[in-house]
Amino acid sequence: MRWGIGRRFRSSFGIGSSRMAIRSQLAWYWRWILNLLTMGLVAAVVWWLVQNSYRITGFNVEEARQQIASQGEENERLKRELDSSKATLVERDRQLQIEKAAQTELARNVAQLQDENSSLKEDLGFLRKLMSSGTTPEGVGLSDLKVERDGAREWRYRMLLTQGGQRKQDFKGRVQVVARVAQGGTTTTLTYPDPALPEAAGSFEFRFYHKVEGRFAIPEGSTLKSVDVRVLAVPGGQVKLSRTITPQ
Repeated sequence: MRWGIGRRFRSSFGIGSSRMAIRSQLAWYWRWILNLLTMGLVAAVVWWLVQNSYRITGFNVEEARQQIASQGEENERLKRELDSSKATLVERDRQLQIEKAAQTELARNVAQLQDENSSLKEDLGFLRKLMSSGTTPEGVGLSDLKVERDGAREWRYRMLLTQGGQRKQDFKGRVQVVARVAQGGTTTTLTYPDPALPEAAGSFEFRFYHKVEGRFAIPEGSTLKSVDVRVLAVPGGQVKLSRTITPQ
């Protein structure tokens, strides 16, 4: 009996006794209130740091706002200047295009005037030679006949017709071009203008002299061998003059 009581005493208070846990008895709502206060305090500290960070770092919010506003005004000014520069550039480009077109037209007119001047000089030289000879042949005369290429398939002809003698009346006629063309080993003859056209088509009338110019085209892949130029009287179609030329 004595030994049983001593054993129970050692098991309760001795080295091998079970451990005890001591806990504070704090109510749950006090813990929630404490947590809320802690979070509020942390939020307040964070807000203070954000609002006063410029003081800590030396950053001035008002000055930054003024700089942003100034930069915005500067950007607007630069944008207006850019738009104005673009408009000026477009206007100058348009003026440049107009000037280029005017220069091209002027160059074309100058070239045309030079051609006309050269042609007039040729006509004047021929007339001077004709008048200085003292005698002019009776009837229709032909001079300065030229046949030149004017494209891949086109040719251009020009000549000067004169009327000598007493010149009692104007000469009325037309020019007929007969081209001999080689193609595929054969030679064909082409007449311009088409003989089926009315006789009055392309006719002219002159008393002293008349300059004749024209064009004709040959079939693709063919070669022009020679050209007969005939001056026909209108009406009737009588051949008054004929010349043959071999184009170069």
